Amino acid sequence: MSHGRPPRRVRYKPAVNMLNVVINRATRLTAAEVDQVMGPIRTSLTALREGVANDVQWGILCSAIEVGLAIEDQGVVRGLRGHLCAAEQALATIGKRALKSGTWRPTALHFDELEHVTEAMRLHQYQIEQLSAAELAKVHQAAKTRVLQSGGRVITLAQVEACA
Repeated sequence: MSHGRPPRRVRYKPAVNMLNVVINRATRLTAAEVDQVMGPIRTSLTALREGVANDVQWGILCSAIEVGLAIEDQGVVRGLRGHLCAAEQALATIGKRALKSGTWRPTALHFDELEHVTEAMRLHQYQIEQLSAAELAKVHQAAKTRVLQSGGRVITLAQVEACA
């Protein structure tokens, strides 16, 4: 019975091949996708190594560490926490030194800082290569939540693209 209302009209929804959706979310990232993720990280690492990194580039490297720790927490790739924590500490020290005057000033790196950050980014690439698209989205969200809860700043895609 229609109860005085016109019949409901069903809108056409295109058929989605769920098998393709599942396969795309479950397979590892392609080399091009890994390069897309790692591109801004590599650019930021180069700028940091050369002593010309700005605060956004430093933040991109800090974000990579947070994502790496989220990957570690999820158990997809394990055993890298020590390297990631050492790089996190090195980046914190670099950030304090760069902000010593109150505004961001690029700073030269100490050898051990450079070594820790470089090794962590190499290991982070390995982590990214082991993830599926769904796992990457999940760890990005976990890292974002952790940073916001600790009072940190989240870098937007526009800021990343501006540095690239």
